[in-house]
Amino acid sequence: MSTVIVTVATTSTPFPAGTIAAGIVISIADQTLVAPQTVTSAPYTATFDNVAPGTYTATAQAVDHAGAPLGSAITSTSFTISAPDVNVDIPQSITVTVQ
Repeated sequence: MSTVIVTVATTSTPFPAGTIAAGIVISIADQTLVAPQTVTSAPYTATFDNVAPGTYTATAQAVDHAGAPLGSAITSTSFTISAPDVNVDIPQSITVTVQ
């Protein structure tokens, strides 16, 4: 299992008066969505712990107070988490004692 840290760079974009921004929803997914996180202030960084091996993409979407999207979502290129190496005990010598 691995830890994935996603950091989102933003640009200030005007929206109509009365728009109430709630933050940025950051998620990662392979074929299943890993629990998305809403980050309410800069720096927009989310940490995902115990992520299983697989190929993932990260997505970020600004949302308003009702959860409606503001602007377009952005998606990362895919990234891969490899399974960790496994240590195996390999015999190196043998001793036989006869009594």
